Amino acid sequence: MSTWLIVGASRDIGLEFVRQLQARGNQVIATVRTVDSARQLWALPGGTRTILECDVTSEQSINGFTSELCQVPHLKKIDYVVLNAGVLIYPNKATEASYQNFLDHFRTNAIGPIIVAQKLLQTPIPIGSITFMSCDLSSASQFRAFDGFAAFSASKAALNQALRHMAAELKRMGGSTTILAMHPGEVATDMARIHAEGEVDGIITPEKSIYGMIRVITEKTIADTGTFWTWEGRASVQISTLESNLII
Repeated sequence: MSTWLIVGASRDIGLEFVRQLQARGNQVIATVRTVDSARQLWALPGGTRTILECDVTSEQSINGFTSELCQVPHLKKIDYVVLNAGVLIYPNKATEASYQNFLDHFRTNAIGPIIVAQKLLQTPIPIGSITFMSCDLSSASQFRAFDGFAAFSASKAALNQALRHMAAELKRMGGSTTILAMHPGEVATDMARIHAEGEVDGIITPEKSIYGMIRVITEKTIADTGTFWTWEGRASVQISTLESNLII
């Protein structure tokens, strides 16, 4: 049995992670912004799970969460962390989006997840791997010009760069935690139910996406730290001179 921490588990992708992991007999720690938003989590049948509050847009909440985490009984190690919390406020065009719109995307999608990971790494709890939920829209080298996703894409690109730095810093310090970025696919979630211009091909269910991501996450080792993967196990652009799947 492995121990998983899912940050952002009240619905959609995060909730499905909890459901599938519990069904496999894993111990799951799930976070929500507020306990009031955890109704679907509490409703899941059986399994071993702990529910804690963590608002990734609040440093005070993050600090409170990591303090509570250290008090969870018999928690000796977290094998896998998935940082799933995120936001998409559509549309967010570069020519129209407000200062607040950009700020909301960056706080939730980039700054918050990195600070959560930072604080987790500062606890005495050993952590096997940390997976950040990214997106193929974050790639600069494989730019996708979907209209209305500028702030969202930029925030995920910032996340990618920060997690790569985190992976490199940990490697220099001799750390053993694997850092990964993951594209979940075009998943049919509440976040995806927007009236975007143009159609998105290849919509998949949360069940299919999470099944694939669990397989990919558990297959990766420290040799893969700082790399980007899709739910099917496809690597991002590979730069052979750096021997890494760089997110650029």
